[in-house]
Amino acid sequence: MLAVVKEHPGPGFVLREVEEPALKPQWVLVEVRAAGICGTDIPIFEGIRHVPTPLIPGHEISGVVAGKGEGVDQLEVGDRVAIDLVISCGDCSHCRRGDDSLCDRIQEVGIDLHGGFAQYVAVPARNAFRLPEGLSFLDGASIDPIASAYHGVRQAFISAKDTVAIVGPGPIGLYALQLVRAEGARRTVVVGTRRSRLEVARRLGADAVVDLSQEDPVEGVLRANEGRLADIVIEATGNPDAVETACQIASKKGKIVLTGIFHEEARVHPRHIVRKELRIRGSFCYTREDFATCIQLVADGRVRTAPVITHVLPLKEMEKGLQLIKSREAIKVILEPNRRGDDVTQSL
Repeated sequence: MLAVVKEHPGPGFVLREVEEPALKPQWVLVEVRAAGICGTDIPIFEGIRHVPTPLIPGHEISGVVAGKGEGVDQLEVGDRVAIDLVISCGDCSHCRRGDDSLCDRIQEVGIDLHGGFAQYVAVPARNAFRLPEGLSFLDGASIDPIASAYHGVRQAFISAKDTVAIVGPGPIGLYALQLVRAEGARRTVVVGTRRSRLEVARRLGADAVVDLSQEDPVEGVLRANEGRLADIVIEATGNPDAVETACQIASKKGKIVLTGIFHEEARVHPRHIVRKELRIRGSFCYTREDFATCIQLVADGRVRTAPVITHVLPLKEMEKGLQLIKSREAIKVILEPNRRGDDVTQSL
């Protein structure tokens, strides 16, 4: 099969033919129909994030069950599925509490084990969730980032009195915006630096946007929120500078949820935290319950993926996809390893 392979430490990857995955008991073979490029894939390709090599990355995956290992009875060949990347042990104290992503022996598809930037991927059957009728493979590959956003939003405990500011109108931020609105927040404010992405946030229902290329973040939030700072701030970038911004725009007694994956140290002045008595929480990945809930949220139309997915490319155009993301021309790029028909790039 054709796959994108991270062959060795350091920057780079290759596109080459490799053996199809072997099936194990209680695992399924999935023909990959869609695989999203995540912001965490870029440091893998750049050699910043260390992974076992050789590795096929890619963890935002949907496809069709093409084979079943011994003992699999909950899925059938031909089922359309979305893949939960978290392989948890099920036995440690965190797993017993339902905190899958905090498992002491966690393994992640596309990070610790071969992932979805290939024509086929093998995963535990319990990690493959059936897609309802009406959901596309693009929707299915979007459940992973939606669930990551949902896990953070859930930890914010949003009420109808809250103004929620979201720092970063990338995929996680734009999904968080929709989820915050579904939770019934009083007002939503999206803070970012790219006008085109802020316009997408407006189309998705943001009550106000703050363009950091034109306006101070504190002044912008005060303007957008009747002279008050945000009750809740969701950081959705992984940019070290965004943590300080989140602390600045949070109100006294405000809550901050960090959902970004950071690859550099962030510098934050403690005076914000102390003098405003801020409450800061981290949010890592998602649980099985989160993943299942997000499938239903998309099926119900409460979260839309089409405005976030800007480019769909064949697998062989991985390099183009990465460049589109790095240049910020794209919001979300999804690859189709088993694209039907010709390989003409689609732009949605």
